[in-house]
Amino acid sequence: MSDVFYNNSIIQIIAFASKRIESISATPVLDAEILMAHALGIDRHKLVLYHNTLVDKKTLTKFKRLLSRRLKSEPIAYIVGYKEFYSLPLKVNRHVLIPRPETELLVDCAIYHARQRATILDIGTGSGAIAIAIKYNRPDCSVWATDISKDALKVAKHNAGTILGKHLIKFLHSNLFESIPPMTFDVIVSNPPYINPNIYTQLQKDIHYEPKEALLAPDNGFGIIKSLIEKANNYLSDNGTIIIEIGEDLSSRIQNFAPLFNFSISILKDYSGLPRIAIFKKIKNITI
Repeated sequence: MSDVFYNNSIIQIIAFASKRIESISATPVLDAEILMAHALGIDRHKLVLYHNTLVDKKTLTKFKRLLSRRLKSEPIAYIVGYKEFYSLPLKVNRHVLIPRPETELLVDCAIYHARQRATILDIGTGSGAIAIAIKYNRPDCSVWATDISKDALKVAKHNAGTILGKHLIKFLHSNLFESIPPMTFDVIVSNPPYINPNIYTQLQKDIHYEPKEALLAPDNGFGIIKSLIEKANNYLSDNGTIIIEIGEDLSSRIQNFAPLFNFSISILKDYSGLPRIAIFKKIKNITI
């Protein structure tokens, strides 16, 4: 990497770096600031206090190494090792999907639909983002979380222990409902894999760093969601709710499929106006 960074202030280095990053990122200045703050070991918001400070050789070497990774399209969250979700700092690595802002809508819905002291199940918890955010904001609720990946569960347990304290979420190694004991839940939530494998090569390069098993689903992206809907009735209380994040291309298919399993469905749009959250409610059978 060029010595253009040498003997320059923090603000100048951030400006140079952001120009390098702008071809691969929609937020080049933010990326450069996050990397610089990480190299310095300070909060990003404190950078303004040191804008005119010269960077020492050790810090500059570390910054260059971080920048080199970003220029290869590695996601910022993996480089610095954490991602904020629902205002909570979560450890992330390449064993887990990076939490997205859109998924915060799912948490909003779960908090809204959960009655007092509800029992909630998070299927495919990954970093634990959804389960932890729900438990943090609704400590009255009993929260369970599963994942098929043991490595992902290690990350989720670490995050839960750091943010909530140990043993406040019940974690299970499970493929969907396979290891769930015979019981029912008031709310079942999931951000399952829903990307069509046929478009994987067309996705942004940074997404290719994330675990495929957390992204791709068979049947043009519908396979995992289909299995969830088919099996959920056995684990859902009579007035229960299922809340699932979906791909925008799956909305019509899901709306046609849900009634086959006695569910009514509503679809919420994300910040971009795209279908993103599917909410399933059991249809009550009326006897005459």
